[in-house]
Amino acid sequence: MGALLVLASCASPPTRTSTPAPTDMSLESALAPGAGTTSAPAPASAREAPQATIAPVGGRGLIAATGPTGLRFLMGDGRPLAEWANDLLVTQPTWSRDGRRLVATVVDPDSGAASVAVIDVSTWQIEASPASRPYFFYSWSHDGTRLAALGPGGSGGTSLDILDTTGTPASNVSLESGSMYVAWEPGGDRLLVHAGSQLWLLADPDSPREHTDYGPVGFDFQAPAWIPGSSDFLYVNSLAPSVQNGPDGSASEAGLDEALAFSGPRLVRRSADSGELTDLGDAEGLAMMSVHPEGRLAALSVVDVPAAAAAPDGSPDSASTAQADEPAAQPDVSSGAVWIVDLDTGERVAVLDRLGFWLEWSHDGRSLLIAAPTPQDPGGATLAWHIWDGRETQELARFNPTVAFVRDYLRFADQYVETPRLWSPDSDAIVFGAVSVGLDTTAVARIDGIGGVRNVGVADVSFWSPAALDSYAGP
Repeated sequence: MGALLVLASCASPPTRTSTPAPTDMSLESALAPGAGTTSAPAPASAREAPQATIAPVGGRGLIAATGPTGLRFLMGDGRPLAEWANDLLVTQPTWSRDGRRLVATVVDPDSGAASVAVIDVSTWQIEASPASRPYFFYSWSHDGTRLAALGPGGSGGTSLDILDTTGTPASNVSLESGSMYVAWEPGGDRLLVHAGSQLWLLADPDSPREHTDYGPVGFDFQAPAWIPGSSDFLYVNSLAPSVQNGPDGSASEAGLDEALAFSGPRLVRRSADSGELTDLGDAEGLAMMSVHPEGRLAALSVVDVPAAAAAPDGSPDSASTAQADEPAAQPDVSSGAVWIVDLDTGERVAVLDRLGFWLEWSHDGRSLLIAAPTPQDPGGATLAWHIWDGRETQELARFNPTVAFVRDYLRFADQYVETPRLWSPDSDAIVFGAVSVGLDTTAVARIDGIGGVRNVGVADVSFWSPAALDSYAGP
């Protein structure tokens, strides 16, 4: 779990994989990625239905629960509706934003072959096609016509493919970089891509080679974020401005002033249309951000970054020099805070005095879900869900996350919260992967705390549909 903290400053990307790990594997272990066959969906067996331990949570929409034993669809109260691919590995379940379709990577454990499966839960029609690579991340465009899919690149980095609604490539061009994070424009079809230290804007994702290059911004392993209701987006610029030379070859005075004034990473708001830049303040130690659905606010998780010890003249002080040869103390992974920033004024207020590992706004924008380490276990093995309701922050529940949730999702939370995943459609409950009595389970909790945490079956990862259909029928 210590790797969670290096998102803001690590020199190499955490390893990503599309294959779920068995429950007894270490956080860094993984099966070799491969790919798959598919099977027809079937109604969930009543004999195998998990039994509720307390009163049902309720809630609309469907929960998709995946793992080494396939894919299950559960109603909000935990009742099983359908199951599929029980003999295959299913990972990266990702709902379309209208809650009608789900895409996932399916891996045959025997052959290692991978496929992309798209399931329409209104008709239970399945589109399955061979995967160009074992994808470890998906994001649906807001209109549901395209998928941004990330997977292993040919040279050891990450590749971006644009897929259509059947899961097949919409373009024969892939983009590749050492690391890659994406964000779809709300209400549009433009795609932001943070590729390595570069920032790109794809006006037409079907033609990925044709894109606007904003140049290097640094912070290789961090997702940008659009601001709903505008053409603006947020990103962190950790590079000092380059100094432009004048006609005589000397550095311009304005350029020198700008470079000298640079004081470290900055949170930047930029218009994709006009290019206008707004400095929203210091971004030192910023590990992740999540923008409010209405675009007024953003939640920031900021790591405490110790100031370099120095004497008044700028030289190292005697204390730091004397300790130079001593072993470095293990960092406290809880050291940090969650802040809310006003995206118009840059004003900030702290809402939790611990680092946030997951920040996800509810669909109605009234609550912010925060995963943070507990005081009794600052190393991060036990986490707590907190809810900020706009006035105060309260702890909702404590849990031990599943290995797959930590390894494949929590460490890349700034990318995954670009699409709503844990909140119920009515913003009254959450779903998450938790270890209970030695088993990886689908856990559900109401945000009013009534009923506690309820386990509704075995799975290593579970996500709730962002929206609910009027009714659901079994396949």
